[in-house]
Amino acid sequence: MKQPYLFYKLLLLFVGLLFTTSLSAQTLDVKVKDSRSEEPMMGASITLVQGKSTKVVSTNLQGRFLFENIRSGSYQLWVNFVGYKRSEVFEGTLSSGQSRFIVIHLQDASIEMNETNIIGHSSKETDYSARGLEKNAGMIQNILSANTIQLLPDVTVVNALQRVSGVTIQRSSSGEGRYAIIRGMDQRYNTTLVNGIKIPSPDNQYRFVPMDIFPSEMLERLEVIKALTPNMEGDAIGGAMNLVMKSAPDGLIWNANVSGGFSTLFSKSRPFVHFDASPGKNSPAAVNGNSYAATYTDFNNKMLSSQKELSSPFSSTAGLTIGDRFLKRKLGVIVSASYQNIYRGSDSKQLTPNAQPSAIPQPNSPQFSDSYDRTYSTQTQRLGIHNKIDYAIDQNNKLSLYNLYIHQNEFESRTGSDTLGLGINSTALRKQITLAQRNTLTKQNIYNATLHGDHQLSDKLRFNWDGVYSVASRHMPDRTEFSYDANQSLNNNLEITSEIDNNTKLTHHWENNTDKDIVIYGNVIFNHTIAGREVEFTAGGLYRHKNRKADYITYSLTGGKSTLFNGDFNTIPFAFNSAADGIGSNNPDLQNNYKVTEDDNAEYLQFRFNLIPKLQILGGVRVENTRMNYDTESPLTVTERSGNILYTDVLPSIHFKYALTDNQNLRASYFASISRPGFGELVPYKMDGEYYSQVGNPQLKHITADNADLRYELFPGGADQFLIGSFYKRIYNPIEYFVVRDGGPSSQVIKPQNDTGAATNFGFEALVTKFFGEIGFSLNYTYTHSRITTSKLLYSNDPALGLQQTLVDQTRPLQGQANNVGNASVLFKSGRIGLDIQLAFVYTGERLAQVSPYYNLDFYQHAYNQLDFSFEKTLIKKLSFYGKINNITNAASKLYLKFPHASLDIKQQEFLGKQDISGQTLVQSNYYKTMFLGGFRYKF
Repeated sequence: MKQPYLFYKLLLLFVGLLFTTSLSAQTLDVKVKDSRSEEPMMGASITLVQGKSTKVVSTNLQGRFLFENIRSGSYQLWVNFVGYKRSEVFEGTLSSGQSRFIVIHLQDASIEMNETNIIGHSSKETDYSARGLEKNAGMIQNILSANTIQLLPDVTVVNALQRVSGVTIQRSSSGEGRYAIIRGMDQRYNTTLVNGIKIPSPDNQYRFVPMDIFPSEMLERLEVIKALTPNMEGDAIGGAMNLVMKSAPDGLIWNANVSGGFSTLFSKSRPFVHFDASPGKNSPAAVNGNSYAATYTDFNNKMLSSQKELSSPFSSTAGLTIGDRFLKRKLGVIVSASYQNIYRGSDSKQLTPNAQPSAIPQPNSPQFSDSYDRTYSTQTQRLGIHNKIDYAIDQNNKLSLYNLYIHQNEFESRTGSDTLGLGINSTALRKQITLAQRNTLTKQNIYNATLHGDHQLSDKLRFNWDGVYSVASRHMPDRTEFSYDANQSLNNNLEITSEIDNNTKLTHHWENNTDKDIVIYGNVIFNHTIAGREVEFTAGGLYRHKNRKADYITYSLTGGKSTLFNGDFNTIPFAFNSAADGIGSNNPDLQNNYKVTEDDNAEYLQFRFNLIPKLQILGGVRVENTRMNYDTESPLTVTERSGNILYTDVLPSIHFKYALTDNQNLRASYFASISRPGFGELVPYKMDGEYYSQVGNPQLKHITADNADLRYELFPGGADQFLIGSFYKRIYNPIEYFVVRDGGPSSQVIKPQNDTGAATNFGFEALVTKFFGEIGFSLNYTYTHSRITTSKLLYSNDPALGLQQTLVDQTRPLQGQANNVGNASVLFKSGRIGLDIQLAFVYTGERLAQVSPYYNLDFYQHAYNQLDFSFEKTLIKKLSFYGKINNITNAASKLYLKFPHASLDIKQQEFLGKQDISGQTLVQSNYYKTMFLGGFRYKF
């Protein structure tokens, strides 16, 4: 009986903390402004000292804080803000009942290190600072500050990215965001930077980086750069995501947080399937050599035998940041770490079409062969550690060393059933179903070390450089899958009476991928006066040496026919069909192994000047050279088992920024850019997939594009902003994945191919953030329209001639592009009661998910909308309580064919549930449910 009583006491205490305000006697109203712009500074730290009493507070959105009910008598007051010089100390006296208003101006002490907006030692974590960076940047970009990211309902960078104007995300099987799509351009068209440095990818095939690997709390700010300047690498047609990590502060900081929570998906009736991380780290061939003949005893099967069910697993996160300055403020050090252990999952149902559609009753009528009913249980462990040390040798020479280590373990257990033909071809008293259990551990790592130097050689000449070592890796040790065909006998009540299991299979699969970069950057900046105008010239370049290696191996064992129920694999004597199948050199996966060496060098020349006082012009040209060599373990009969690829691109760009007023800009940009094919796409591999095998294409060409942008910007002050603009892209040799024939008409594979024609992508973006006192609204909307025309197969029936096969041109959107994308947030921010609240809604319209070789049979993802909630409440001084709730409305991801669902039989309709879109056919649904996190944060 005591527990409910204690709960209600705690609830009343929390409500009291949430809404209690103080009555005032003497008051001191303080407002903080930027000394140059006169804009209010949100988040500035105000210290008030009265005798032995010290109180430290933060300013609100209007840059103000009202000290209420303070004692009469003398006081001292000063203001700190990271990146600004500390204010002078104000001294005064308050008599009984007196109120006083003080305005304090702060001077910016930050030093801009280079044109990629890497800031020397200032933190720049506030919305106010983010607005200033957007306004003063030489290119078009959007920025999320650390303060904004902290309040968001998201704990990873990719989920935070979906809040940025024009950005959507691609989700994993557990519903977690994984990749970013910028302006309708899927992940291959985008680049990931850390502090302006491009990092390698742990992916086994592609160049793009999975963005779910980064904890969001490690960031100082998140930049999405949408127009490239000559001093930026040119392989970002969609845009570049720059993760600016926390840098050394001006003084001692110490921040810590801890949280816990759960997903409502899991319960006793729908448990989370957990397994121990004790796989065979290396395959038998890796341990004993490729000539070794493996047997069943070489595999431990612990990935399956260690399984257990958890009804409500508890997720947890923790973070710690410590930083300070030493040696008379010449040496700055910061260390930040983040740990996350998150349990997520999904319930998925899917219909799989036959390899070839039917011509009856309508042309290209889809026929479904199988149904998949699967549950996913995913545990993700993320560990991120980074540190930065900067040292000012003297006034003109500065050095910094940055280190980043990211590690992610993803444990995924997939339980599923595949009903052949949904029972259509079975008798009433017999049912054939394939049952399978697959457990996978995927380990990903990214390490980056960057040594940076900045040297002022003279009043007009500056030189900066970077030496970079980066390595990314992805390891999948011993993915284990057990499956069997259950031929079930049923009684008249359709209850299972017995089961005979055929085709029992046990597979063990290993993947290993590493990607290493050694890079040197150099930039010379020269300022010179020409015709009375100050012109800044920048010249520089980079050299990158990359080594990438990928290897795969799979062992497939089979078991005998047995009579059992629920298929216990421990009772089955597994073996290879022949001893030769266990020999590593005979493994069919060997043809997928490859090694790549790539050398890239780039040179650029950039200029920047003001044609008239309010018009800035930034432009130049960049030349990028790519030299790639690959070698595979494909059979000698494969003509393209090794190859060399060379190409050079000249990439001009120009950017105009016209300052209409001090807080308004009008921008216009043009830039040329490229996108290189993925390494795994270019080698002649063939890899089994979920529903289709995937093959490489050594004939792929790299993609080029012309890009144009227009944008109007208004920054009224504080966090407020209004942005509206348009963009246009013309893309040459776009790469998309097509389902194509591989031999006979019933054999199909997925293959990357260049489209022969150019694709277009254009649209407009609008963003507005406005606060009315303590209540604010943030809205953004992006319309994107892309078009590409390709030839498709059409099967039709001619009464006289029978089955007819023709090629028909079909115009469609680019893969991954949604016409309509939007975000809406309602915010409450009160420094007076120490409470921040955000209700956030994200909408992604219908988009093309998978291209089919058949006319009108592409897979489309239905419009997706998600509602999230977050809050943070100051409890005492620097201690706060916060919470995050994701997917309140239990939004589901659904795939459709744009074909009338009347073609489905009754069993298919019963399997998938309600067909909720007229004239379309629901073929897949994934449900994730709601996720809760709550915890405490301490800031010193």
